[in-house]
Amino acid sequence: MLTSGRIMSGSPGASGSNPRKFSEKIALHNQKQAEETRAFEQLMTDLTVRDRLDPL
Repeated sequence: MLTSGRIMSGSPGASGSNPRKFSEKIALHNQKQAEETRAFEQLMTDLTVRDRLDPL
């Protein structure tokens, strides 16, 4: 596609980025989110155990 004298890639939003790198970014994001979810779940488990042992 030709726009304003420049040739643009066929995929919108790609702006010439490497699809492999994009998929790697998604994988890193998913990994970080999974780690944060595990940390949150561990915290909630710890709080639940603490509340059972020492209710207010």
